[in-house]
Amino acid sequence: MQFEDPQELSNAYLILRHLYDGDVIEWPIADDHPLRQVFAAMEAQGYIARWDRVWPLHDRYRLTDKGIAAIEEVYRPAGAESLYNDLRGRNLTAAQRRAYLQQQGYDPVLWPLLHDPSTHWDMYRQDRGRYYNWFWEDQLPYRHRRGYGSPGYLGNPDLDDDDDDSDYDDDDDSSQQQPLARAIPYVVDLDREADAGSSGVEPAATDYDVS
Repeated sequence: MQFEDPQELSNAYLILRHLYDGDVIEWPIADDHPLRQVFAAMEAQGYIARWDRVWPLHDRYRLTDKGIAAIEEVYRPAGAESLYNDLRGRNLTAAQRRAYLQQQGYDPVLWPLLHDPSTHWDMYRQDRGRYYNWFWEDQLPYRHRRGYGSPGYLGNPDLDDDDDDSDYDDDDDSSQQQPLARAIPYVVDLDREADAGSSGVEPAATDYDVS
C-alpha cells in the first residue's frame, strides 16, 4: 500500500485486519471522519471495495483479493500470543525485542499492532496498544508510573516505564516528592468491643473492616 504518512499506513493495515477477521465496517465512512482519506486511498488502490447488497440497506466494506494478499503477508495470528509471552519472560531491552521480531521475519512496527487483540483501527490515533508500547517503550515519551493500586493510578499494570520502580506522586516538584500515602487496614471486632464496654466510636483510620 502507498501512504506517505506511516501512521496512515498503520491505520490501513489495521482496517485490513479488522475486515479479514470478519468484523464489520459500514460503508461509506462519514465525510468528517479523520480516516476518511485512508479509506478513500485504500479503495482507489484496490485493497477494499463496497459490498453491494440489497438488504440491509447499509452496505459494508469488504476485502478484495489484493487486500487479502496484503494482510496475509504480515498478519499471522497463530502463535502470536505465545511469542509475546515468551519474549516477556526474557530479560531483553526494547531494541533487542524488535531485533528478535526482525530475525523471525516480522515487521517490528506492524507485528505489535496487528497481533495485539486490544488494538482497533478507529482508536489507533489515541492508543497503539500494550504490545506496541512494550516493543517501542524506549521511543515513547517518558511517563512516570504511579504504583499499581495506589491513589490516582490509571495506567496499565503490564507496562513498567518507571526506571527505579519507586512510588512517587509525579504531580509534585521532583525536589519535593514524597512517597504516596497508603491507608493502613484496621480491624474492628464489634462483639469484643461490646464485651469490653467500648463506646462504639469508629476508629479514625480511613479503612476499617467490621467482622
